[in-house]
Amino acid sequence: MKFIKPFAILLLLVFVTVGCSFENKDASSSEQSKSDLTVYTTVYPLQYIVEEIGGSTVTAHSVYPPGADGHTYEPTSKEMTEFAKSDAFIYIGEGMEGFAESVSGALDSQDVKLIEIGKHEDLFHHEHASHDHDGHDHKHEGNDHDEDEEQAISLKGLADHYHTGDTIELTAKHNDDSDYDHWHWFTLEPDSKEWEKVEDQNVDTYEGEATISEQQIKAELYDANHELVAESNPVTITIDDHEHEDNHDHDSHEHGDDHDHDGHDHEHGDDHDHDEHDHDHDGDEDQAISLRGLAGHYHTGDTIELTAKHNEDADYDHWHWFTLDPDSKEWEKVEDQNVDTYEGEATISEQQIKAELYDDNHERVAESNPVTITIDDHEDHDPHIWTDPLRVIKVAKILKEELIELNPDEEALYNENFDALKSKLTKLDKRYKDLLDTKENKYIIVPHAAFGYWEERYGIEQIPISGLSSTEEPSQKALTEVIKAAEKHNLDYVLYEQNSKNRLSDIIQEQIDAEAVMIHNLEVRTEENIENGKDYIELMDDNLKVLDKITD
Repeated sequence: MKFIKPFAILLLLVFVTVGCSFENKDASSSEQSKSDLTVYTTVYPLQYIVEEIGGSTVTAHSVYPPGADGHTYEPTSKEMTEFAKSDAFIYIGEGMEGFAESVSGALDSQDVKLIEIGKHEDLFHHEHASHDHDGHDHKHEGNDHDEDEEQAISLKGLADHYHTGDTIELTAKHNDDSDYDHWHWFTLEPDSKEWEKVEDQNVDTYEGEATISEQQIKAELYDANHELVAESNPVTITIDDHEHEDNHDHDSHEHGDDHDHDGHDHEHGDDHDHDEHDHDHDGDEDQAISLRGLAGHYHTGDTIELTAKHNEDADYDHWHWFTLDPDSKEWEKVEDQNVDTYEGEATISEQQIKAELYDDNHERVAESNPVTITIDDHEDHDPHIWTDPLRVIKVAKILKEELIELNPDEEALYNENFDALKSKLTKLDKRYKDLLDTKENKYIIVPHAAFGYWEERYGIEQIPISGLSSTEEPSQKALTEVIKAAEKHNLDYVLYEQNSKNRLSDIIQEQIDAEAVMIHNLEVRTEENIENGKDYIELMDDNLKVLDKITD
């Protein structure tokens, strides 16, 4: 959701004023105990976590008024002033809160700690549902392992690129100290949606042959009960057989059109000439250049910073950088970048970049292998991670560490409270798993796609009327598909949400003659929830009762 200019101006005016008023946040607050923290969160589950861990040492508020829509809410200037007085502002990001990016940018100049949960990308990774090996059904959802134990695995040994037939050697390292040694490796082909287990590779090292470019590989670690403990992010195998190098003595090193610098005709065609020097030299002089600084992926607009290092000791310092866009066959020289560092903006995914080094006679000395820029703006990330109790444990662990940093004197209390919360959430997950494992028809019609993590964890198949945001209006065709799905799966219920007008749910309910049932998306509590003291656990248990009613 993009902000209109008046709201941006409002933010500016508010924080010019707030900056003067609360620059020191001292006067009254300096007299407060260090253990007295004020924290603002966006969605209610974040408030709940902070309250459970912080106890009486933290005052936590959700910025949303009771019953507000988390996707459309925008704060007032008075509320913004209150945010600026706080110790921390916690939000999901990942497109969940339309106002969060602008607010966090404005608060950045204040003495407020900004905590974006969306920066922890592993929280949003979808797990494949299940796979069977050695006679054990290794379901990746609903296992009894605490989600905070599902630490990341790092993979080492990936080369920039391979040639067909090269040996791929990877080593997995669990970032948490543990004695687990039951490993499995999985591959995903570029034209497939299903991960395949690699047979007979059950240790922390992977060895295979490079045969398919853009194949992905990942590792998973299991405990003695064959429960998933951790998984790595996938790595991508790039195969480059340099087929363009059949005539790669640089007389035919083609960079497309002529490009000129320093008054020299630097043509990357048949005559690669600097100051009319013939650019033909022995291949053994064309030493490799290594490029450093490549990130695993970028977001649109990120700064790309690369450094070229010539692998031979030389005093040459005449560099050129070139880019190749994915829909082009011609390399383009990057203007005004004539040193060993490259800086540019990430705008095109799968763009390639390489560096070339020249001597004093403008003869090419060396060139690097290209590196590929991958842009991932996480547009498909589902921000509703709080519907999954095991993911909430991981969020709680993150926030516990943030609270300790803000208030180190209470570290022991925060650790103790975290353990208690973790136990509650683990038991909640078990209640969901135990009930929903008995169900066969788990299709549910929901107002918007806020329950996707139930699908991978418990097998619930949501049929959303709208998309990830409640503001996404479905087409007539999409509504027709919902009706067809309801008829196909014999569904007698349509779910409504506690903070939505549910106009589209009304339409579907009428069309299929279904019963309306309320589900709580937990983004925000209602006045009634607050008056009755309903917390996250109780609301989730209420939802479980609803699921028991509407599934078979």
